[in-house]
Amino acid sequence: MDDKIVNPNENLIIPDWINEKYFEKVLAQDEPDHVKVLKFTPVAAIAPGENFTSTMLRIYIKLEMKDGSVKTKTYVFKTMLPQERGGSDINDFGLFPKEAKMYETYLPAFEALYKDIGWNIQLAPKCLHTEERDGDIHFIFEDLCVKRFQNMDRTKGMDMKHMTKSLHKLAEYHAASAVYEEQHGPYPKDFFEGFVTRKPEVKRFHIDLFRLKATSFKKAMLTWGMKDAEKYVKAFPTQEQYWAQCLSTLDLDPSEFNVLNHGDFWSSNMMSRYLPDGSLDKLILIDFQLTTWGSPALDLLFFLILSPTNDLRIKEFDNFVRIYWDRLIECLKVLKFKKPLPQLRDIHRSMYKKNHSFFAFFSLMNHLLIILFPTDKDSSLHNVTAETEEGENIRLRMVSNPAVGSVMKDLYPFIYNRGILNYEDYEV
Repeated sequence: MDDKIVNPNENLIIPDWINEKYFEKVLAQDEPDHVKVLKFTPVAAIAPGENFTSTMLRIYIKLEMKDGSVKTKTYVFKTMLPQERGGSDINDFGLFPKEAKMYETYLPAFEALYKDIGWNIQLAPKCLHTEERDGDIHFIFEDLCVKRFQNMDRTKGMDMKHMTKSLHKLAEYHAASAVYEEQHGPYPKDFFEGFVTRKPEVKRFHIDLFRLKATSFKKAMLTWGMKDAEKYVKAFPTQEQYWAQCLSTLDLDPSEFNVLNHGDFWSSNMMSRYLPDGSLDKLILIDFQLTTWGSPALDLLFFLILSPTNDLRIKEFDNFVRIYWDRLIECLKVLKFKKPLPQLRDIHRSMYKKNHSFFAFFSLMNHLLIILFPTDKDSSLHNVTAETEEGENIRLRMVSNPAVGSVMKDLYPFIYNRGILNYEDYEV
C-alpha cells in the first residue's frame, strides 16, 4: 500500500483529528467485516490550484478482515478551508450547508426519479457521511478513483466526445431538478443565490476581487492580439456597473424554464471513466456548493466559455446548446414534466438576457485565468485575492499567461459581439 500512496500537495497541513477514530462509524457501515485498522494515512487528494473553495484529502486505510486477509480502502474527505487561508470568505457564501443538503436530500432524490422509470443514471459520487463539527462541515465520499474515474486536464479543454457526454449529464441533472421542484415545491431560499448574494460581505468580496484584477486584466487585453483592442478596454465595466451586473443575477424570472443549476460547471467539477480501448464510458458530476435555482443559461454560459478545446469553443457554441437541449427534452418527457417544455429558441434567448451576463464575464475574468494556469504551489484563493506583492505577482502571471491570450483573442470579441458584455445596459 505504502508505495502506491502519492501526495500531490506536500505543503497541505492535515488536522490531527482526521484519524482512524473519526472513521469508525463509516468503516462499521461500509466494511462490516473488518476487525481492526492496521494503518491510517491521510494525504492531499489534489494538486494546488485544482480546488479553491475546500480542502480535499484522500484517506488510505489498511484493514485486517475477519477472515485474516488484509484489505485497503480509500475515501475522499472534504472539509472547509482554514479561516485564515480563505475559509472566512468562503463561509460568507454558505457553500457547505448547501452542499450538505444536496448530498443528503436532493441528489439521491434526483437519481431515484430515474430509477423509478427504469433508467440507471448516477449523477454524483456516493456520500457516506456528512457532519457539522465546531462550525465546520465535513463530507466523506466513496473514492471514485477506485472505480477508475479520473479528472480531466483542465488546461487542455474538452474534445467533442467529452463535451457531448458532459452536456448530456448536465441535461439529466437539470431535468430531474425541474421535475423534483414541480412535485415538491420550491427549494430553500439559499438555493436562489450562488456566486452572488445580497450579503454586504459578499459584495465586498466581489468588489475587492474586481478592483484587484481590473488593472492587470485591462493591460493584458492590449497584448492578446485583438483587433481594435482599445475598444474592448474602453467598454470594460466600472466597479459600479460590475456590481449592478452581479445584482441582476438575483432577478429571477419565474415564467422562464428554470432548473437547479450546478453553479460552477466546468471540467474540474466532473470525473470520467474510460473503457480499455480508451473510449469515454461514464461521466459523473462533483462539487455541488454553488447550486442555484434559475435558467439553465447560468451553467451553459459558464461551461461553454470555459471547457471546450480552442478549436471547438466558438465553432460549436450554438451546436453545444442544441446537444444539451435534445437530451434535456428527452429526460423531461420521460420524467413526465407537466409544464410546457422549453423550446430551443428559449434556451438561446435566455443566454443573452442581461441578468445572466454575469456568468459570462465572471468566467472570463476569474475562472478562465485559473483553468489555463498550470499547477502551481502558490495558486490558492488566499493568494489570488491577497493585497500583497505575492498576490499581485500571481495575478499578473495568470493574466499574462500566453495560453490566456491565445484563447481570449477570439473568445472575448465573440462574447462581446453577442451583446453579453454591454455594460451600458446596466443602470447605475
